[in-house]
Amino acid sequence: MQRVRRGCGARNVGRFFCWPERTSYGHGACRVSEIFVFDSAAYDPDVAFARYCDLYARGADVERTDAPFYARVRSWRLERTIVFAREYGGIRHRRRERVESDGFDHFVLSHVIGGELFAGPDGHAMTIRPGESVLLDTCEPSETGADGVVQITVSLARDAVRAAVGDVQGLHGYRIGEREGGLLAAFLRALVEQMPHLPFAAHSTITRTLIDLLSVAVSPLGSGARAEFYRLEHVRFETVRRLIEANIGVADFSVQHITQATGISRAGLYRLFESSGGVNRFIQQCRLQQLRERLDNRVFDSLSLAELAPTLGFADESHASRLFKQAFGIPPGAYRAISIRGAQDPAVEMMARRWNSSLTELR
Repeated sequence: MQRVRRGCGARNVGRFFCWPERTSYGHGACRVSEIFVFDSAAYDPDVAFARYCDLYARGADVERTDAPFYARVRSWRLERTIVFAREYGGIRHRRRERVESDGFDHFVLSHVIGGELFAGPDGHAMTIRPGESVLLDTCEPSETGADGVVQITVSLARDAVRAAVGDVQGLHGYRIGEREGGLLAAFLRALVEQMPHLPFAAHSTITRTLIDLLSVAVSPLGSGARAEFYRLEHVRFETVRRLIEANIGVADFSVQHITQATGISRAGLYRLFESSGGVNRFIQQCRLQQLRERLDNRVFDSLSLAELAPTLGFADESHASRLFKQAFGIPPGAYRAISIRGAQDPAVEMMARRWNSSLTELR
């Protein structure tokens, strides 16, 4: 593979990505969706690779290659979509045995801007060149790596990909050519550039646009009736999700409220949210995600958990605390303390927690 040297890569990436010297979370609506920023140059060379492995521990086994190691990653969360601006070299990511145990159930779209990416099904990886993209199914073994690459990666919920193409069979390792994926590539570059400035209200529109452009890239002659059906189902799901978030503080908000507001039958709702564990389970997950975002947002530091819990529909502080620890593996008070420290000195542990929590939304 073509090698991009560390210094050259840094100059090239500046044309596409903005790499802040310090990460700051939760200061206004424009930055609330940022998950983390990682730069190997911020660590001693002897520990940089270990920290990178810690960051990716949930999703892949990371190996060194003969090329010099470096990595820069910046990540944002959209609606059930995670966007990464990435520059790295000297590493390979593998998903093998962990496919059976980590519970991942989404697709990863990687678009190459500079250098070359070696990616595909495990044992059958191919070279992805600038302008090209590749889709990988996290339910199947895979590998990705590079001597030096600049890329945009998007983690997409399986139902979003199904809405784009209809049938997801055969998409693992699907390469999108430069011509076929031209509109999608232009959108991804513009998205990364504008992501730090986008209001949260725009995220649903962005996700729908991404689905439509992926459909054009994979099925340029039309995605067919099956994809149109799944796309309608996806729109209905997102409509209900936004209704739930708008009423997140209403403690007795229920299925009946949703059916009255949307006209969707109870049977239709249960079908839409079956993969999420049901409607009531999904409402609970939304409340927990909103609580996590407030604990990450320094604007809410003056409010105790006892004050925050009722505004998000929890019965009381104890109820919120118990469910939060079950979902995220840490009490809300401890999470807030780590988040406050991370605002001044971002730690890999906190970055990984934010990332892992966001991954749960993709199922």
